[in-house]
Amino acid sequence: MTGKPFIKKFATGSSFYIYDVNSSEIIRVNKRIYDLIDEIGASDINAIVDKYKHLYPEEEIKNGIIEIEDAQCQHQLFSTQRPVISSGYQSIECVRKALEHNLSQVILEVTTRCNMRCKYCEFSRRGSAYNNHGDVDMSKWIAFKAVEYFLANSSAKAGKAPPAITFYGGEPVLRFDLIKDILEFTKKRGLADKLHFNLTTNGTLLTEEIIKFFVDFNVSILLSLDGPRSITDRFRVFPGDRGAFDSILSSLKKIKRNYPSYFKDKISINAVLSPPYPYDSVISFFSDKKLFEPILEKISINLVDENEIDFSRAPDLKKSRDKPDEGLKKMLDRYKRSLIQGRYDQLTLEKPFFLEDFYTISRRKLIPLKSQFPPKGTCLPCQRRLFVSTKGKFYMCEKVGTNYEIGDVERGVDFDKVFGFLNAYDEFFQGCGNCWALRLCKKCFNDVRRGDRLDEGRKKELCKVMLHNIEANLIMYCEIIEENPNAFDVYKDVVMT
Repeated sequence: MTGKPFIKKFATGSSFYIYDVNSSEIIRVNKRIYDLIDEIGASDINAIVDKYKHLYPEEEIKNGIIEIEDAQCQHQLFSTQRPVISSGYQSIECVRKALEHNLSQVILEVTTRCNMRCKYCEFSRRGSAYNNHGDVDMSKWIAFKAVEYFLANSSAKAGKAPPAITFYGGEPVLRFDLIKDILEFTKKRGLADKLHFNLTTNGTLLTEEIIKFFVDFNVSILLSLDGPRSITDRFRVFPGDRGAFDSILSSLKKIKRNYPSYFKDKISINAVLSPPYPYDSVISFFSDKKLFEPILEKISINLVDENEIDFSRAPDLKKSRDKPDEGLKKMLDRYKRSLIQGRYDQLTLEKPFFLEDFYTISRRKLIPLKSQFPPKGTCLPCQRRLFVSTKGKFYMCEKVGTNYEIGDVERGVDFDKVFGFLNAYDEFFQGCGNCWALRLCKKCFNDVRRGDRLDEGRKKELCKVMLHNIEANLIMYCEIIEENPNAFDVYKDVVMT
């Protein structure tokens, strides 16, 4: 076997490890094997002996090389094979078959209007021409056309989990009339009990009438609240810079008071944080308030995309980017100590914040790496999330927004365009075939785009951050396992979608 093994070496304070990419095994080794594995593929054993004779006796060096070669031949470890990066869709017909009758969720942008002017919002950043967030509403014709297309091509026909209809904006509650029409339409078709309904809202317009209607249809609500008043009101504001904290909290209290079971089962919260990231203040706020007790594990922390924020308008934010993130370090340390000490259940917002990072490692599939491997983390466009704009255009998902159109309500999904995108995306990430982190990495079009084009600069930034974070996570994972081999059993019943 020629060439260098496809591996990543790393060490904790007490042990040495090799992550073997082809098998996905994490192998604890002694220092001698840790050093010598870099020499596999070299033809001159005498040169290897000469290089390491100041550290190990000649016999130990030769035996170490034999041990590594035996692991390669007998246990299929430390292979030199690298995959070709490919999404696996060889033709337009393959894409068609993968998407027809297999859509999981449609996201309807029912309006571009919003009653708020959040400072980190996409529209608020675009300048005075967009101060009204746009004024386009989705017509009933477009909405019903989109829903009918989705129902005809949903994953329900494949016997999978119930498909979902999600209402998005702008502020979707401004179009409660349209949302009501769509929900009642599904009820008349006898489908209301066979679908999931979701709503993403700022939470400031939830009247008693609206709440009751959502309760009747079991609509899951993702509501935005960034933390205590001082944090929420810094960026989440109405026109005129009036903070929204009191209004949001009032809606939450009203739902919990009148519909406690619905609150527990159907309400979740998205906290969006901007630099300097006040993790401790946010965690303390949600953990200490009895209001949030039933939904603590459904409160997620998300960070604003620094590529999208105009830091020149906020000097204090710009300065904070270069400071060590002490809040994140403390949060990570709590997570680590809780897993080691078997106190995972005592964590609150740390659970969802770090779940994906360590789930990816602890529940990784220990199967051989195939000769073709997709750019991991990227979904098939529109399969999981078909985003429909107010004008009836199809896009990949709400995160990408109205970038890279892939169809419309009249023509359906443009399979040619999806196939073309997948080819371009595969080509863009061909270098991943030589990257040790390819099986643990997560990325998507949104991470590497500028507008609707793939951007080399953003890819370079993403790769640098990903490689650093994945290596740090591998080290911490092994540090935890060293002290508590069963620490990650807490993930055994977790299902990631």
